[in-house]
Amino acid sequence: MKSDTSSFGQPSTVKYESALIDPPELEDQEDTLLEKIKTLMSKMAEWIEYLLQFVPFVNSRKKRDVRQKDTEKFEKKKLKIFIGTWNMHGKLPPYNLNPFIEPPSTKHEVKDLYLKRNHNHPYHILVIGTQECQHNIKHSVLFPSKEEWEQRLKTYLGDDYILVKTETMAALHLAVFVWERCKDWVKDYQHGEVPTGFANLFGNKGGIGISLLFGNTSLCFINSHLAAHQDKVKERNHDVKKICKELKLKGFSPSDKVFTNVTDRFDYTFWFGDMNYRVDLERSRVDDLIRQNDIETLLKSDQLSYELKSFPYFKGFNEAPLNFYPTFKLDITHRVSHYNQEHPPLISYQSSPALIESGTLRYDSSDKQRVPSWTDRILWKSRNIKKKVDVDVLSYTSQMNVVGFSDHRPVTGCFLVDFDWNQASQEAKKKLKSRKKRRRFLLYI
Repeated sequence: MKSDTSSFGQPSTVKYESALIDPPELEDQEDTLLEKIKTLMSKMAEWIEYLLQFVPFVNSRKKRDVRQKDTEKFEKKKLKIFIGTWNMHGKLPPYNLNPFIEPPSTKHEVKDLYLKRNHNHPYHILVIGTQECQHNIKHSVLFPSKEEWEQRLKTYLGDDYILVKTETMAALHLAVFVWERCKDWVKDYQHGEVPTGFANLFGNKGGIGISLLFGNTSLCFINSHLAAHQDKVKERNHDVKKICKELKLKGFSPSDKVFTNVTDRFDYTFWFGDMNYRVDLERSRVDDLIRQNDIETLLKSDQLSYELKSFPYFKGFNEAPLNFYPTFKLDITHRVSHYNQEHPPLISYQSSPALIESGTLRYDSSDKQRVPSWTDRILWKSRNIKKKVDVDVLSYTSQMNVVGFSDHRPVTGCFLVDFDWNQASQEAKKKLKSRKKRRRFLLYI
C-alpha cells in the first residue's frame, strides 16, 4: 500500500491499490475543489468587508486605533505651558485662585512625562504674570516685595510645582514654575527688567522677563504693563520697542547674541500682560455691540490687532482668536481687605452673557466712561520659520465671572510647543555617558 501527500503537505487519507482507480485523476479533482473553495472564501471575505462598512462600531474602532497611534506620536513631541495674566488693581485676590489657575493634577495620576490629551496632564511649565500686584503702583515703587503673593502661589500649587525664578519691578511680577517631575530638565535661566515709566526711569510701566533652557528648547516669558489711555498708541509702541531692544536676556547659544531684538533669541517667546491697547469706538457703540454679543465687529476696531500686522517689533507674533468679552474697564463691585479675611465668594456661577444681561458685569459707570477694551492679552512667537504653526493653542480665554475686586479680569492660555521627549532623553543619556568617560579618562591620567 502506498500513501500520498495532499496540496497542504499533509498525508492523504486516500489509499489505493487497484488499477480501477486512477490516482492522478483524483488529485485533479481535489485541486479543482480547493480552487472553488478558495474562490468562494474570497468572495465571502469581500462581502463581509463591504457589510462592515455599515457597522459604525467596527469601522470607527479601526479609525480610532489609527488616530490613537498618531496622537501618541504627536503628544510625545509637545511641551504643555500654562500662562496667566492679571492686573490686580493693587490688591491680593482671595485665597482660592480657581478659576484663574485651575487646580493642578496630582503626580500620582500621571505616569509619563509627555502629555496625553485625554488625560488631565499637569502643565510642564506654569507662568503667572501680574500687574499692580499686592500693592498699588505708588506703594510698589517703595515696597516692591511680592513675598506674600509668591507664598500664596506656592501654597496653592503645592509640591507638584517647583518655583524656578521670579522677577519683580515695582508693581510688576513674574513667576515661572515647572512640574516637579521635570525640574531637572531646566538647565539654565536668565532674568531682566526694562522700566518705561516717567523719564524711562521708573518701573510704574515697562516689562520684565524670564528665559529658561528646558532640555534643548529655549523659552522666553515677558510680562509688561504699557502706557495707558485711549490715544497713547505711539507711547505703547515705544514701550514695546524699548523692551525688545533693552531687555537683557542674551539667549543660550553664542549665535543668539547677534539678534538686537530679544524676542528673536529664543525658540519660543510669550509676551503677555496689561498691554493697554484699546478699542477705537464710542462708548455707546461698544455697549450696543457687547449686548448683541457682536465680538467680531468690536475686534475690527481693536488697536492691538492692527499693530500686530503693522508695527515692526510685533513681527512674527501671533494671537489666538478672541472669543471673550473685553476685560477692562469693569466696575469694582466687591471691596476686600488686604488680607482678604472676609470676602464674598470668588465665583459667581453664571455665564458671561447672563452676567451682562443681569447687569452684574458692569463696565465703567463713572464720569470717565472708559471704553471697554481687551487690554489683557497673551501673544506668542516662534523663530521656526519653516513651520507656519508649531504652537498648538489648547485654550485662550478670560475669567469674566471672577468677582470684581479689580477693574480687570484675568486672562489665561494653555499652549503646546514642539519638544521631543524621547530625543531629548537620548541626548541627555549621551551627555551623561560622555561625562562619565571624561571622568574615567581624568582619573586614568
